[in-house]
Amino acid sequence: MKTLISGIAAAEVGFVLALTLSIGKAGAADYPERRLVAIVPYAAGSTTDTMARRISPPLAKALGQQVIIENKPGADGRIGTDAMTKAAPDGYTILFTGAAIAMTPAIRKNISWDPVRQIQPVAELGESAYVIVVNPSVPANNLAAFVNLAKNYPGKLNGSAGGDSTGMALALFRIKTGSRAETITYKGTGLAALAVVTGEVDFAILDASAWLAFIPSGRVRPLAVSGNKRLSALPEIPTTDEAGLPDFDVGSMFGVYTTGGVPMNIVLRLNAEINKIITAPDIAGGLNRLGLVPTPLSVEQFTRRYMSDLAKWKEVVKRANLPVLD
Repeated sequence: MKTLISGIAAAEVGFVLALTLSIGKAGAADYPERRLVAIVPYAAGSTTDTMARRISPPLAKALGQQVIIENKPGADGRIGTDAMTKAAPDGYTILFTGAAIAMTPAIRKNISWDPVRQIQPVAELGESAYVIVVNPSVPANNLAAFVNLAKNYPGKLNGSAGGDSTGMALALFRIKTGSRAETITYKGTGLAALAVVTGEVDFAILDASAWLAFIPSGRVRPLAVSGNKRLSALPEIPTTDEAGLPDFDVGSMFGVYTTGGVPMNIVLRLNAEINKIITAPDIAGGLNRLGLVPTPLSVEQFTRRYMSDLAKWKEVVKRANLPVLD
């Protein structure tokens, strides 16, 4: 969604990359000398927690030190993120989290950290595209027909969201299509998906894993997979690029972050070790079973991704006229 990145945002990207590549070139040669703390800003058993518990043991082995997981749930991930940003910038505190880290500054008025200067992206773990799905009663067999329906009958269709990320996906859909579908929010993607199955709502844009039990039986109708790459689990479903909605890049993304100002040789070390881990067959297979595709990126690539997402979601909130919460 390159057109949504403003000149100011682009300047911020340049600033952060310059900072990222220059900080801490000296020192930290003996890192790590003690155990690391891995903060998970969600409850035990969540997808983020599951990923942290799969990746932390091989990371501890690679580093030669323990990696202790601390769950700090609450406030949609803000409590745990705040704890990470307040930690000493020495690389001994890392954060496992999802795409919400780049959305929170867009949808919240008062956050206790600077998302540009106090958060250092380390490594991306994996991504999962969203799938646009409708209830079979909706008279649209493909994405183009559904977009026309949504545009011709403004406010008549409604979509379910299972949280901030899927709610923002619906907001971006309205912007990209010029439609005015209503959003109904549920407590989690499972309930949001079930609402489409039962016909309580017309459609939803959710993780592929939310639909795998319903698509084969015809209880829902899939229209497109977000982005430009088809899913191996659903190879017959076209991408939004193929279906006429280009640059509709939404989905789940999980990554590792640390405190701004951590020496860059430490960040690079963590990035290299994590990239090795997520591409190892056993870990990659586990991520695939969670519906995720491992995405090893360099620190610079992941920082660009994070900064681009910060700018994108701020622009989405502005253009969709969404309320900014306290």
